[in-house]
Amino acid sequence: MHAQLMREKEEPREGFPPVPIALLFLFSIVIFVCGIYMGKKSAGFRWDVYDPNFDPASLNVVKVAPPFDPIARGARVYSQQCAQCHQGSGMGLAGVYPPLVGSEWVLDSRATPTAILINGLNGKIIVKGNEYNGNMPAFAEILSDRDIGAVLSYIRQEWGNDAGLISEEQVAEARSLYASRAAPWAGDEVKGIPELQTVLAVPEVELVGEAVETQEQASGDSGTDNVENPEGGSGDTGTGMEAPADPEEDAGLNNAI
Repeated sequence: MHAQLMREKEEPREGFPPVPIALLFLFSIVIFVCGIYMGKKSAGFRWDVYDPNFDPASLNVVKVAPPFDPIARGARVYSQQCAQCHQGSGMGLAGVYPPLVGSEWVLDSRATPTAILINGLNGKIIVKGNEYNGNMPAFAEILSDRDIGAVLSYIRQEWGNDAGLISEEQVAEARSLYASRAAPWAGDEVKGIPELQTVLAVPEVELVGEAVETQEQASGDSGTDNVENPEGGSGDTGTGMEAPADPEEDAGLNNAI
């Protein structure tokens, strides 16, 4: 009789039998330990950590940002802010927007185009023998000192123009002088703006070994090296400072850079 009962099977029921409590605890411990391990060893799930050629020493390498290129930056700013009026060629539109190519308003002074970009320009001006009467907006609230210097440097170097760069520090000087001005410049008024006093910085070249001795011999041990005038003129005083330009020789930018 007992053998017959042992052969009987339990009647099937819907659902699943309960999981043993011990097995649940085991699974919980395994998941907890795996979570701690992944948190400590995953390295933030960075893709390069799982690269078979990954070198851990590369994590300590300090990446140096590329040097700032004012011409490249100026080209981008010009295409976004200026090309709509002055065109990509810098030739402007006849009778409407004056050209920037070969314009004395662009090339003859650093102070004039910088001040015009900061405050704007309104009224009649003569550019390359042609009269223009328009309004150029101010960019003091739109562009930073670096961007203003970059776009002016680009304009003064592009399309065959060959004038010196305008630095961020020079724009900051002009902003400190003219930012409080509420009205835009007039054509005749802008020509009287004095030249900026901030000297365009010339990067120093570090010399080592024999190069230092050669430099000392060439300079006669005077301890003073002349710095080349950024404008390519003869305003070098021999002390690394530019000679101030004659205010009467100042010119200005056109009325819609």
